[in-house]
Amino acid sequence: MLWRIVTFELRYQLRTPLFLVSYALFFLLTFGSVTIDQIQIGAPGNVHVNSPYALLQTVAIMNVFGIFVLTAFVANAVIRDDESGFAPIVRSTRITKFNYLVGRFLGAWLVALIVMTSVPLAVLIGALMPWLDVEKVGPLVLSHYVYALFIYTAPTLLVAGAGFFALATATRSMMWTYVGVVAFLVGYLTAQVLLAEPELETWSALSDPFALGSLALETRYWTAAERSTQLPPVQGLLLYNRLLWIGVAAALFVLAYALFRFDAKGAKVRKSRRAKGAETPPAAPYLPVSPRADRRTKWRQFAALTRFDMAFVFKSPAFFVLLALGVLNTLGTLATAVESHGTQYFPVTRAMVEALQGAFTLFPIIIAIYYSGELVWRDRERRIHEIVDATAAPNWAFMVPKFAAIVLVLTASFVVATLAAIAFQLYHGYTRIELAAYLWWFIVPGVIAAVLLAILSVFVQALVPHKALGWAVMLVYIVAGVALSGAGFEHNLYHYGGSPAVPLSDMNGMGRFWIGRAWFQAYWLGFALILLVLAHLLWRRGVETSLRPRLRRLPARLRGAPGRIIAAAAVSWVLLGGYIFYNTNVLNEYLTENDLDEYAADFERTLLHFESTP
Repeated sequence: MLWRIVTFELRYQLRTPLFLVSYALFFLLTFGSVTIDQIQIGAPGNVHVNSPYALLQTVAIMNVFGIFVLTAFVANAVIRDDESGFAPIVRSTRITKFNYLVGRFLGAWLVALIVMTSVPLAVLIGALMPWLDVEKVGPLVLSHYVYALFIYTAPTLLVAGAGFFALATATRSMMWTYVGVVAFLVGYLTAQVLLAEPELETWSALSDPFALGSLALETRYWTAAERSTQLPPVQGLLLYNRLLWIGVAAALFVLAYALFRFDAKGAKVRKSRRAKGAETPPAAPYLPVSPRADRRTKWRQFAALTRFDMAFVFKSPAFFVLLALGVLNTLGTLATAVESHGTQYFPVTRAMVEALQGAFTLFPIIIAIYYSGELVWRDRERRIHEIVDATAAPNWAFMVPKFAAIVLVLTASFVVATLAAIAFQLYHGYTRIELAAYLWWFIVPGVIAAVLLAILSVFVQALVPHKALGWAVMLVYIVAGVALSGAGFEHNLYHYGGSPAVPLSDMNGMGRFWIGRAWFQAYWLGFALILLVLAHLLWRRGVETSLRPRLRRLPARLRGAPGRIIAAAAVSWVLLGGYIFYNTNVLNEYLTENDLDEYAADFERTLLHFESTP
């Protein structure tokens, strides 16, 4: 019976959207840190990107982020039956408390472990990418990845899972469980700061459930060559750390077992608000109402649908998990912006925005892709699409509110990240808060980039026959974009949503560099408008999900306003593209990263023999 409960929980959690999006998120973030210089997790130093030291540090840091996902799985396992009303049926069966609780916990823990396998897998695959410099990549040793998974990830997930499983059992609330997660992280970071003194380094290493302190102590005197080839032995502080926290995990699970009540709770009888025998007031007379279809009514309907879709996103646990991961990753990067090699710096707005651009931007992209699929397919998954599609409302009445909800959710995400950066500045005593700079340097360009990707994702979801297939297409698109850029195909005219980087200055802001980005954003917004109208025209209605019938009806649907909008957007897109090409490739010489590297090499070869000339 125990194994059947474990497999049931495993199958149930593997089918949830949270599993798919969290696996893709952790894979992409780690893959990007290996293959893209601008994305960095930790500070591995002068070692191979797939070295044992870099691998262990990446895995340990991602385990910190992983507790948000882990909590969603283990808390759901213990709360789900009570929230769905299924608990009395389960309690009436012959399932024992031990089998029920242990089976649910092991199933949820195994799902979280499967999610975290994406981290070493991403390091392994990323190190094989052809565009990486061969000098940055070490040999492939599979035992390193097995070591990282079972010495670092599995014990950490076990102790965190048992702790939050006990908290969810005691509170029976997902919200209070996540409050506990935040409190745990605050306590962990505070303890590491308080124990940072050299004489307390042993206690610091033992008190670290993620074993980052043990890794730092075991390898602090290692050379770059040793860090690139050797694993820290499972002995000394590392062994004591793992045994200590496995024991803590066992104690926490025993606590959860003691707190869990498997018997049914007595039902509370609610007293009627009205006294017995009170007369029921007569029903109001029915008065027929003529429906209004004026412009004001349509705007109110649009606003109501947008609020409805936004509420769906804001009430989703996955949204808070993604947002919390983004803010946590941002805070870690912000800390590096105020101190480098023992030198303290002011947390100026320019440094904060650069840190936000590197650490937070990936998470709104994941939110845009994930919730595009969720909102497009929600009616069909709830089995109400036939009722909704039978109404007289046009396709845009269903699509545009979903798109508007995604835009507002993305804007809220960027605002939250900005508030985190401002709080970081105030915490460090810096009071020159430049709200306009945050708006024009970070929020506006970030929202535009995320919205462009959301439009592409909505268009893809309108074409594909299944939500998961749409997510897979977007995943392939992101990976292909990275691969093509590494191969030299990096012109922003054919990289969807691409625009040149804008350097920031404490004295001069964006200077005139924002103008080039604005032209490219206008160019891609014109193309995105074409995709948005096509998504409206190809929107699936009724039981038909095949693409071919909708394509046959497309020419007829182009008549009128949709055709005019597409024509105007296409003309703008072509004209803007021609103007950009004239500036980048005719008036100026366009150079790829490979061209720049070759130019630098030629420069060095030509002038090196003047090295000792006065």
